[in-house]
Amino acid sequence: MTGEQKNAFKQEVTHRMGRRLNGWDYAGRGIYMITITIEGRRPLLGRLVKIGGEWSVELSAAGCIVQDCLAEIPMQWPGVSLIAVQLMPDHLHFIIFVERQQQKPLGAIVGSLKAKSTSRYLAAQDLAASAKAQNGAKFWAQGYVDLVLLRRGQLEKMIAYLRDNPRRLGVKREHPDLFKVLRDVEAKGMHFSAIGNHFLLAAPVIFQVQCSRSSFACRRERLDTSPQAAKRRIELQAPRRSTWRILRDAQCRPLVEKITPEFEAKATAALEAAKRGAVLISPCISHGEREIARRAFEAGYRIITLQNKGFSPIYKPGGKLFDKCAAGNLLILAPINWPYIPGEKPPTRESSLVLNRIAQFLAGEGAAEIDYKGATMRGIDDMVKHLCAKGLAASGQAQNQVQNSANGQSQNSACTKAQNESQNSASAKKQPKNANNKAQYCASPCAAKNQGKEL
Repeated sequence: MTGEQKNAFKQEVTHRMGRRLNGWDYAGRGIYMITITIEGRRPLLGRLVKIGGEWSVELSAAGCIVQDCLAEIPMQWPGVSLIAVQLMPDHLHFIIFVERQQQKPLGAIVGSLKAKSTSRYLAAQDLAASAKAQNGAKFWAQGYVDLVLLRRGQLEKMIAYLRDNPRRLGVKREHPDLFKVLRDVEAKGMHFSAIGNHFLLAAPVIFQVQCSRSSFACRRERLDTSPQAAKRRIELQAPRRSTWRILRDAQCRPLVEKITPEFEAKATAALEAAKRGAVLISPCISHGEREIARRAFEAGYRIITLQNKGFSPIYKPGGKLFDKCAAGNLLILAPINWPYIPGEKPPTRESSLVLNRIAQFLAGEGAAEIDYKGATMRGIDDMVKHLCAKGLAASGQAQNQVQNSANGQSQNSACTKAQNESQNSASAKKQPKNANNKAQYCASPCAAKNQGKEL
């Protein structure tokens, strides 16, 4: 095996293990949430039951064995305490506090738990001999996922998430269609991955929500960005979110730093449209777009959101979005050729332009007027075409174009300003909008509402 092959294999193993922090000392002090799954997702740990309207997991013999092994972690590993545990039929979540430096890393603690529980399970089932004869029978799937809990309030949120897991699984089983990841949903000639109520795309009126950052802003505080703090806070796949934190009140609502009459007018128009039956659509990138979405959800209105990456096979919306999805009030779309990546994917200018453009296409007559500030419509529309085209060839082109755009190498990138495009737009700018432009937009979204503007 060559050195290059070894490095590739090492990277693959690291990715499968699900580590999230770059440069973190996994033998050091910290609070960790661990997730491990049963091989093949077999429901060996118990069964989901509903008693008196409450969902819970009734542990099997194997589940009891795992629970006993978890309780022994503090005795086997001095300085490590168990904070919370939630066994599900086919996987396990638990939170531990490593109070002081350990001689072995987190993986050794998880590996010991898996080995001990597997041995006891096989012995209890009298499968030890047959397991050896079959060259080993797996109880746990390979690897684990860890999340280092660093931010204020994160521990309480994760404990609540663990306790809510049985209910969430029960809701998913009661509404399977709303929580199934669909790999090819077609709308307006574009193709998407989707989860949620895909019938929202057939609504008679879809109203686009778009707000600039200058019209609304939440209060934020900058986190410590010193080298010492960076080692503990900067997450490999979500660096931007670890630099600033939005401040919230006791009800977890964001505190407002800036609000303008322009924003209030847009919020009023969107909520009035939703009240009359329209479905709102937005990538929810800016604080203002998220605030309008929050108000709409509180009022029980329906929303289509767009995101800049695909879905994992077991994806489900988190937090309050889960219940909105269960109520049929939410649809999340991702361009079919944007692949899934683990962790956060910070938005870029180009991905924001593309998602807003897609929202325009889907909204049709309800699209917002957007000033793309120097970007060429040809570049944006080409990216939309590639990202939302069906087929493996289109997928490869889309990923290459996105990669080139990220590196600043794409000649047709959305941020490229071609002189001839500017000249054409400038001449079109002098022409008044009329019914023909509107009809052309309805028939061909790529010739959209922004005709007559310099883009």
